[in-house]
Amino acid sequence: MRTLPFLWLDVFGDRPFTGNPLCVFLDGADLSDEEMQALARETNLSETTFVLPPTQAGATYRNRIFTPGGELAFAGHPTLGTCAALALVGRITGQIAVQETRSGLTPVELLYSGDTIDRVVMEAPTPVLVQAPDPERVARTLGLSTAQVTAGGLRPEVIASGVQHLVVPLASPELLAGLKPDVGALTELSRELGVIGLYPFALLRAGAAAHARARLFAPLYGIPEDAATGSAATPLGAYLAWHDLMPAGSNNFWYEQGVEMGRPSRLWVAVTGDGEDRKVRVGGQVRLVGQGEFHL
Repeated sequence: MRTLPFLWLDVFGDRPFTGNPLCVFLDGADLSDEEMQALARETNLSETTFVLPPTQAGATYRNRIFTPGGELAFAGHPTLGTCAALALVGRITGQIAVQETRSGLTPVELLYSGDTIDRVVMEAPTPVLVQAPDPERVARTLGLSTAQVTAGGLRPEVIASGVQHLVVPLASPELLAGLKPDVGALTELSRELGVIGLYPFALLRAGAAAHARARLFAPLYGIPEDAATGSAATPLGAYLAWHDLMPAGSNNFWYEQGVEMGRPSRLWVAVTGDGEDRKVRVGGQVRLVGQGEFHL
C-alpha cells in the first residue's frame, strides 16, 4: 500500500471556507497519469496538484495540475497554493521559488508577516491577444443580447497567458450575477476557441472594496463555475490595461470572484510596462485548512 500525504488549502481567501480550495499531493513522483486523474476526480475540486522533482534548469519543483476533466498546462490558484504548501512543510525556505509546469517556468514570491505567509504572488506569463470572437455568439452562450457584451464599445476577447480565457465585459454586477449560461453551447464554444472557459466581468462603483467582479464558467474541463481563477486574472488585468479601465492613478487592483457561489475570493493584480515589456503579477492570500493521507 502506498501512502500519499496531502495538504488542503483555500487560495484567494482571507479566512477558511472562502477562496478556491486546492488539494496538493506533496509527492507525485510514483503516480501514473491515470492515478493522478483518478485522484483529481476523487477530490472533485476545480484543480488538484501533484509535486514532482524539476526537469528544467532553474526550477525549484515541478507541478502537474489536474481538473476532474483533464490536465492543465498552467493554472493560477494551483500555482500559488502549491508554492505555499511546500513552504508550510519546509521544502521552500526562501521567499522566491520557480515553478515548472507544461507551460514553462513561473517565478513565485512568498510575502511574510513575521513567520506567517501573508500573500503569495506569481509573475504570470506575458498576456497576448489571440482573437475577438463573434460577440453575438458569445452573448447567446451567456443568455444575453449582443448589446450587453459590447457596451461602451468594448468586446469579448480571447487572451492567452499560459492558457487561454475568453474575457467578456458586462455593464453591471447585477447583469453578472444573473447569468444563466447554456452549458452545452458554452462547452462547444470553449472547445472551438481553445479556451479554458468564459470569464465575464463587471466593474464596481468607485470607492468599493474591489475594482471589479468576475465569474468563470469552464464546463469543458468539468468545472461548472470556479470560485477564483488565477490564470484568468492576467487576461483580465491585461484587458483592463489595454482598454484604459484600470483604477485612476494606479497600476494594481483587487477584484472579487466566487461571490455568487458563496465562496467569496479576492485576487490582486498589478500591470506594469507596455507592449512586449508588459508584466502582470497576480497574488492573494492562502490558508491551510486540512491535511491527511490517501492510501492506494
